[in-house]
Amino acid sequence: MKTNTPRTTAMTRTADQTESETAVEAAAALVHEGWNHLMSQRPVAAWGTWRRALRLDPESDAAKKALATLESAHELPLAARKAYKLRQPRSAEQRGRWDARLRGAAAAAEDDLDAAAAAFEAIHDDAPDDAEAWYDHALCLAWTGRDREAVSCLEQVVALESETHVEGAVDAWTLAEVLRQGGGAEALADDLRYACGFPRDGGDLSALFAAFPEIRRIPTPHDPARPDARLADVEVFEWLDRPFPDRDADDLSAAELPRVLATLYLAPGAIRLSSPRVDGLEEAEEKLRLLIGDDVEAVERAAAPLPLPFLDAAVWTVRLPEGRDRADADRWTREVVEAYYENRWLHLPRQALDGLSPLAAGRNANAGDDAIRAKLLAVVAFREQLGARASSVLLYQGYPFDRLRRRLGLDPVDPGSVDPADLSCAGLAELSALTPDELDDHQLVEAFQSAAGLRDDATAAELAEALLSRRPEGLRRIAADDLAACLVRRETTARRFDSALEWIDRVRPLGDPRRARTLDVWRAEVLARAGRPDEAAAAYRALCSASAATATDRALSALDAAETLIDNDHSAAAREFLAEAAALAGPTGLKGVARRAERLIQSAEPN
Repeated sequence: MKTNTPRTTAMTRTADQTESETAVEAAAALVHEGWNHLMSQRPVAAWGTWRRALRLDPESDAAKKALATLESAHELPLAARKAYKLRQPRSAEQRGRWDARLRGAAAAAEDDLDAAAAAFEAIHDDAPDDAEAWYDHALCLAWTGRDREAVSCLEQVVALESETHVEGAVDAWTLAEVLRQGGGAEALADDLRYACGFPRDGGDLSALFAAFPEIRRIPTPHDPARPDARLADVEVFEWLDRPFPDRDADDLSAAELPRVLATLYLAPGAIRLSSPRVDGLEEAEEKLRLLIGDDVEAVERAAAPLPLPFLDAAVWTVRLPEGRDRADADRWTREVVEAYYENRWLHLPRQALDGLSPLAAGRNANAGDDAIRAKLLAVVAFREQLGARASSVLLYQGYPFDRLRRRLGLDPVDPGSVDPADLSCAGLAELSALTPDELDDHQLVEAFQSAAGLRDDATAAELAEALLSRRPEGLRRIAADDLAACLVRRETTARRFDSALEWIDRVRPLGDPRRARTLDVWRAEVLARAGRPDEAAAAYRALCSASAATATDRALSALDAAETLIDNDHSAAAREFLAEAAALAGPTGLKGVARRAERLIQSAEPN
């Protein structure tokens, strides 16, 4: 009988030791690769990579700690840190196809993800209706960081399962919400930070702060990894949409508080704006151009996916007054969440919903589109996970996302979490079916605010008429311009200009005098659209001559008046305002206003 000699045994031991050392080195490399995935916002790929490292080296402390770190990363939504598993075939016919292509699919997926992905691809190529194969293909791709391709496979899962296996479709699309934010899938991302930059000529920016006193300085950010480092020569400001309210009323609502349009960075030679809300950035840029001019080309325009821990950054752009007690802050933050999701977020188009807004997706879902219903359920579930994070619970103040589901016409997860009689989160179908005369005063106020948030002018206008007729106590909670907006839009769209003016006059006594200017501007605009340039000019003259107006305010008002008159073919009436805007803009430093006024003056001159 042949036996191993000492030399043969030593050689075997050396080979085994070499193989073990190679596995340890490969595992260490995978741990490093996993951290790179995580830094690139691919947590699913990080998990898959660290699991592969453990298979190579079961004793790898680095891999174990990495997995534990991801699992306990409570700043991430649950879908970004859970352990995903391959699905199994459901039928004998499926199982036969799978056996022909893949033996031990789970083991293969752990050891060679590329080979497993190819095998699952072959399976669904053989049977395009095999949802499990599509899902497992997606998961193998996600585990290797190919997020964009994985989302494409998950799209197929939703198409196949949305009618018969809704839960599976929703789970698949919730995973897709994580993957679309990852590196390499930037084009699919829905939650972005927007930025634009302009050259700065080094001149004095005092005109900017004079024109927009709501711009306030904030501390310059620093790198937490380098506490001694600072952004040299950079000044940082928040550009608010309005000043802080100057009253301490107990009933101050979150809607009256300022929100950040953009963060403003001033550096030598550069001006930069950044915001998680594209509408805020656009508004700030429009205002900035009154200073620098429309002809200044942006040196930067960027939109990058938000970091996973900050996907809901756009919710938290409202700024709370200092010196108020905790109860006020809690009430305001809850109002902020409700207003954001129920009145704003649901209007924003999302790639995850085939380019539809959540509100439009809800309408399609209720019209029988099962795939869009599954996607919408997933998108809402993912937002709910953002609100459930340990770092977010206090901010969300127990907000039940079933309010949002009701708003979109979806079935609640917990029917007891929302009072059916609460009309503040009612959906379009509910609101349009209401009869105003059958509502009590509180319900009428709630129904109007709800319809206005959904931008349903037809329903909101009917409710506004009832409010103006009934004048309930709760009417004081509604700003006069908010009450008038739907009525004015309805009447001007129908070219009933006299009726629009009547509604403005009827609403005016109900409003805060400090917000009466908005109604005055609308009156002037309606007169311009109605073909009454002399009356429109007189209304604009009163606005420009307001005793409290500064030279900067008058320049801005004059330019606005001129542009509105020109847009409505009243160029002759606009001339005096253009001349006034140009004359006032120069001394106040508003170069953009001066250039725009001069350009319009030249274009209005006869050839």
